[in-house]
Amino acid sequence: MSVSPSTALPAARAAAVHRPGLALLAGAVAAASFISMDAAIKFISPRYDAVQLSFFRFASGAVFAVLLWLWQRSPLPERAAWRLHFWRSGLLLVSLVTYFHALTVLPLAMTVAISYLAPIFVSLLAMLVLHERPSRWIWLALAAGLGGVGVTLWPELGAGVPSGGSGRLLGIASVGLSALAFSGVMVLARRQAQHDSLWTILLIQNLLPMLLLALPAGLSWKPLQAADLLPIVLAGTCATIGLLSLTYAFTHLEASRVAPLEYTSFVWASGLGYLLFDEVPSARTGVSAALIVAGCLLLMRR
Repeated sequence: MSVSPSTALPAARAAAVHRPGLALLAGAVAAASFISMDAAIKFISPRYDAVQLSFFRFASGAVFAVLLWLWQRSPLPERAAWRLHFWRSGLLLVSLVTYFHALTVLPLAMTVAISYLAPIFVSLLAMLVLHERPSRWIWLALAAGLGGVGVTLWPELGAGVPSGGSGRLLGIASVGLSALAFSGVMVLARRQAQHDSLWTILLIQNLLPMLLLALPAGLSWKPLQAADLLPIVLAGTCATIGLLSLTYAFTHLEASRVAPLEYTSFVWASGLGYLLFDEVPSARTGVSAALIVAGCLLLMRR
């Protein structure tokens, strides 16, 4: 799952563009890294529940976050700012737990395609929270996004919920909830980026969710298998590389040029799904992704 570009520092984002090619490459690396993280989690998902998978993800990411923070020694947030961090961590937990649950029951490409609803939800939340005036592009984007999800849902509903169908429907609903929660994460990140450094945000968004998950994960804990340690470390590594790459891209190139690179993740999801899980993306999934991506691209016309 992708991470908000809003974590890039505004002052750096406004800097002159010196290496557009390198910035575009960094954006593509970010998309590949986040999908690789998803694939690593999906690889071990048959043996653990979504809560424990989320704990593994944050615990692994926390190792890298602590090391990078100790290297940079960026200041911690002021006392008044911690409330916002708790809210964002809570939404991030909801987003990741529901997303990882979806990975256990849905193909990787389908999960990624539906998660593209997040940018549309961000615009809707901006209307409610920031009182932005809606334009026709928002409604067109929402219609296209809902149409894309409808393409995915229709066969599930029309089949009368066959064996295993209820689990898939719950998985689809989980991705939608994940996208909605993650849009809240992105809206809050816009405020945090104005006050905290990348290293501080990286530290807190890994440590705080890990601590919040410790008790519920412990209650349903399943012993960690030695063979699963490598995928867990890989998930934390990919998440960290993805965030740093995305931040570099948005600090050296206009957001409108970098944002569409996120949709290359569908190609990575289709490829990794086929190679690792023998998943062949259906034409329906491709149409669904195309409609949702078209809706997100419409938002750039605002």
